[in-house]
Amino acid sequence: ENKLPEDVRLFQRIILSTQERRNLPGNASFFMGTEIHEAVQKMICHNKTLDDVIYKDEDSIIKNVRKYKPVNEKDGIKAKMVAMQSKKIVKNFIEEVDKLKDSNWKSELEYIHWDQRIGTYFKMYVDAVGQKYFIDFKNLFGSVRQNKTGWSISKRSMTGKLFSSDLMQMALYSKVLPNHKPCLIYATPEGAMSFTPDNTEEMQPENLNKFYEELITYQKIWENKLAYAGGDIKKLASITKTDFSSIRKQDFWWNNIPYEYIQRLKKYYE
Repeated sequence: ENKLPEDVRLFQRIILSTQERRNLPGNASFFMGTEIHEAVQKMICHNKTLDDVIYKDEDSIIKNVRKYKPVNEKDGIKAKMVAMQSKKIVKNFIEEVDKLKDSNWKSELEYIHWDQRIGTYFKMYVDAVGQKYFIDFKNLFGSVRQNKTGWSISKRSMTGKLFSSDLMQMALYSKVLPNHKPCLIYATPEGAMSFTPDNTEEMQPENLNKFYEELITYQKIWENKLAYAGGDIKKLASITKTDFSSIRKQDFWWNNIPYEYIQRLKKYYE
């Protein structure tokens, strides 16, 4: 939750009801990201084959994408295009996992972490935990565009630069799995990169601890804002900068949000 931009956090966690938030439209990126992660987990934890998870199983990627209900034409095209790339992406993830030479993988293990400096706890589900490592899988999907010849999907390059939000996530996981090495894997259809303390300075314990402290700082700031607002949503909105440009462009967090929800958000700024 701390990875959410503050305006998105205000909108989703404060302004919308729990049921409204649960009913927000999904998108192909979330759907296909989950499908690919689960395919990798089935292979490393349950000895499924690549063909099983892509084509053969009842809940294979290809069979599930046929059931997917897109929010619009572009969303449906993206789901199908990523599904066509999924075999390469899953294969690339598996190759990186194999390099770790770990065993006894388990997926989606639940952990709770408390820090006395904040008024809440962190609940997390770790993608994969072995005997020596824990892993978080990150897909890097391209953007879908329509041109004169039809639809196309762009390529995502991997520069080796890690996202701060991912590092904060790995730092948090390290608190509940202190005896395991962290491994963050980015993958595209063209390849994959693994980041561990052995090859990446930011993933070393002393630096992950710095990212953990940043995470705690962000949560403390949010809690201070909640205390200042005292339950008054309009007051909370007055100290939360909402990116209305992103809303107009329907950027990632605001894509396909119902009109009436956006109007409700705007009323708190009148």
